[in-house]
Amino acid sequence: MVRMLPIMLLLLVTACGNAVVAPTSAPPTATLLPPSPIATPPTPIPATPTSAPATSSAGLRVDIGGRSLQLYCSGPQNPGDPTVILESGLGGDHSSWELVQPALADQMRVCSYDRANLGASDPAPAPRTADDAAADLHGLLAAAEIPGPYLIAAHSFGGLLARVFVDRYPEEVAGVVLIDAVHPDWWQRALAALPPASPDESRRLQNFRRFLESDVADPSRNAEGLDIPATADEVRAAADFGDRPLIVLSAGIFDVVAPGLPAEVESQLRALFQQELPQELATLSSDSTVATVPDSGHAIPRQRPDIVVLAIQAVRDAAGAP
Repeated sequence: MVRMLPIMLLLLVTACGNAVVAPTSAPPTATLLPPSPIATPPTPIPATPTSAPATSSAGLRVDIGGRSLQLYCSGPQNPGDPTVILESGLGGDHSSWELVQPALADQMRVCSYDRANLGASDPAPAPRTADDAAADLHGLLAAAEIPGPYLIAAHSFGGLLARVFVDRYPEEVAGVVLIDAVHPDWWQRALAALPPASPDESRRLQNFRRFLESDVADPSRNAEGLDIPATADEVRAAADFGDRPLIVLSAGIFDVVAPGLPAEVESQLRALFQQELPQELATLSSDSTVATVPDSGHAIPRQRPDIVVLAIQAVRDAAGAP
């Protein structure tokens, strides 16, 4: 089958306003020009054959083998369509998708959930890694009798978890949308962008350096008890996506790092997070497109849920759904 993802994304961006698609040999880059102002203030990343019956607003509690996870599914299961699985950022539960899921449910089956140690789901022993999260999600979908193929849409840290899920269960994934997703090398490369430590550097720079050198490696400092360095290692060892259609959405407003760093450092970090790493993520698939959402910060699912919906539709269509 001939892949049509760049064309699908061109349709996506023209539906949202004027578009510029960069003519380069690298994965195509589209700029989504804003038809409307930002709906909410930018949110920094934390240290987001017929119809099947939808679950209630309270969701469905599913036993995955001694523990239960909370699952929220809605929308029709159309023949040939993949089921959309929404994977939240670090510390985010299903409510991260409260503006995206209802819009998708008008036309397709879509499921969000609370990972272990979050929301209405049971706790799980820590530390945990992406491998644990992928096994939990797979067990959840099997126990709830939600068969593949799946289209994984992952925000922020959820992008790391999605990559391991695709690696562990490749035959079950039809396509991927990465939404301002974290790259496994972000922390190391951000640390390398800092100047050498000096006694007179600002408190803000000292704190950021400490976060990158030690705090990020402490599972007790995040709500899920995730071992971030071990997770990053698992992601680096994971296979790529092959020819599965992939859209990488990148925020145009750089708000993943709190203000106060030296201007030259912030400039390097902005280029790293908004340009270099998204382009590297796009190389995970031979059928990929990078799109910038200029009027959104990191919280794209809340600030521009319409763009997330259109990206998921484009990947579904590129995956060959009717």
